[in-house]
Amino acid sequence: MTLEYVRFETDDAEALAAGRDALVERLRERYGSGFVSAQLVRYDDGSIGDVILWATREEAERAAKEMPTDPAAAGFFGRITTVHEMRHAEVLHSA
Repeated sequence: MTLEYVRFETDDAEALAAGRDALVERLRERYGSGFVSAQLVRYDDGSIGDVILWATREEAERAAKEMPTDPAAAGFFGRITTVHEMRHAEVLHSA
């Protein structure tokens, strides 16, 4: 499995979170079982973290390229103002 980690700023955290279900539904629709789970978090400094678990690195990389321009995800991505970091990592152990 592959973990995708993105840390970013938003112009409206509440609106971003409110629109999150639509993004998750689109991920399930488009990537099926390749999309495993997603968590959206707010750090103490106010930045937002998006942590998504993917079945494979290929699916994670494909989604990273496709989703920012997917019209069904525009409500979510339109709320992102600055991306600080985006990384993929191989999951070595999960409990």
